Amino acid sequence: MNKLFEKIMGIEIIRYGLVGAVSTVIDYAILNIASYLMAGDPTKLWLATAFGFAGGLTNGYYMNSRWTFKYNTKGQEPRKFSQFAVVSLVGLGLTELIVLTFANSYQLDKNVAKLIAVVVVFFWNYFGNKLWTFKKS
Repeated sequence: MNKLFEKIMGIEIIRYGLVGAVSTVIDYAILNIASYLMAGDPTKLWLATAFGFAGGLTNGYYMNSRWTFKYNTKGQEPRKFSQFAVVSLVGLGLTELIVLTFANSYQLDKNVAKLIAVVVVFFWNYFGNKLWTFKKS
């Protein structure tokens, strides 16, 4: 039974990682486009980061609910999306803290700071969504 669990878990976390990679590309693209449109104003980096987050969030919910966790959200979309958003908002808080700290206090490039945040927040989001949002009853 443990081997079956490990096999399923391995596939699931790989799928979660792939969805995360696609969502991260979307997030980075929006972050950089928004930052460019704001003329690179460092005081608005938080806003560009939030826009990127929103794009990644929407993609992540859709792909994770249907492909990664294969969860039937029919009739539960508002509640499940809200749960996904709560987990992700905590992740956003961590992301903002990491990006702003490393970019502003340590003068690290915003993309490098964002990469550090992505690694940390990946694990928070995976377990939060697996154990709460898409928990099988």
